[in-house]
Amino acid sequence: MEQIKEESLAFSQSPLCPIAADVISDGESIYFYMYDLDYEQQRLIARSACWVKNLKAAPDAFDQNAIAKDHQPMLPKQFLQDPTDIAPWDEDNIEIVWSKEGHIAALYYQKELYSIIPSWADGKSFSGYTRNLKENTMVGWKLMDAYEALAPRMQAGKAFWAQEFNEVWKAYHTPYFEDLCKIFGKASNCYDLHKDQFPSRLLMTFEKDEVLYAFTIGVGMFAMPNADSYYDDYESYARSEFAIALRKDVYSADEQMEVFARIAGLCELPWKQMDCLADQHTLDMQLHDTSYCILLDDDHFADALALSIKKQGVHLTWIHPITQEEFKQTKDEQQKAVLLGKLIQEPHTR
Repeated sequence: MEQIKEESLAFSQSPLCPIAADVISDGESIYFYMYDLDYEQQRLIARSACWVKNLKAAPDAFDQNAIAKDHQPMLPKQFLQDPTDIAPWDEDNIEIVWSKEGHIAALYYQKELYSIIPSWADGKSFSGYTRNLKENTMVGWKLMDAYEALAPRMQAGKAFWAQEFNEVWKAYHTPYFEDLCKIFGKASNCYDLHKDQFPSRLLMTFEKDEVLYAFTIGVGMFAMPNADSYYDDYESYARSEFAIALRKDVYSADEQMEVFARIAGLCELPWKQMDCLADQHTLDMQLHDTSYCILLDDDHFADALALSIKKQGVHLTWIHPITQEEFKQTKDEQQKAVLLGKLIQEPHTR
């Protein structure tokens, strides 16, 4: 068998998630790939590969010998809307676009949408969506079946990532910070949670009546991945800033720093895991003498804070430490309702 030489026509890393997308040509066909990024080993791990087009005349059937040798197959003519579309692509007209959440990649050629791979593509039962198909195949599902739901999201993502984020940051950060200062007074400390990387994520602390309040700033600028798996109106729940209140007579200075380090990890979690943290989620997270925390949406509180970010659809989510016993109770729905009622009545000291 002739040696197949693969060529990357375009490559792009997600601006938020540990994934990347690649457009690969082997002279017979073009495929759109999604990879997991393994930072420790500095390698790409194929997550999914979606057929885009043939570059030679479509065969009558899959080449099983080639597939057995891990060669991505050309699609047989019986699956294609237009078997004659075999023209090669000009690299300058290829564009990879990411969703606002950073977990869905789209492939455009000459500004036309050709393929979409979401992070839930597993490369086995589902590889991604692609055009020019009559029916779903092992290497791609019909793009038109998902076009109405996903095409507008990808166009919105394209516009979102074309912004000048220094200006976006100022417009987001300034009124939010001013709101916090009006309520809690002068900030006592500022911590960079993302070590000068993009996107900027800060943690600001305020002290009032012997209580230390900590708020993230910048996390809610970006929608969390896969919120649509939990909510129909996912955009109303996809963005969140985190907050916590600590009594200074309970938490030592060292323990405070440990809590802030855990909040930094919490801010990274949605994008690293490509998941969504939301109201009433319970997490295994050591805080002082408790082993768990529960996330509670400020909008559910009787004394919810009136912050400018909420007008942009950003939730303020409080981290409330709970004991092992309380954590066990949350597994029982009736007990959970009682516990949440208690926490919402006394969500934090203010």
